[in-house]
Amino acid sequence: MLHVWPVEDLPGGRVRVLTQETRLGQPAAALAGKRPNPMFKGHQAWPDGLGGAASK
Repeated sequence: MLHVWPVEDLPGGRVRVLTQETRLGQPAAALAGKRPNPMFKGHQAWPDGLGGAASK
């Protein structure tokens, strides 16, 4: 599994964070089959935390 998190400066003091991943391999396949999906929840926690830290 490979993750990429490009961060881009935008006008008006904004920032864009993109998430990209391969989801290839046995560990990714095992996690993708679980409900609720821990990959989705874990990946969403990261940008949610960034937003919370930036708004302080």
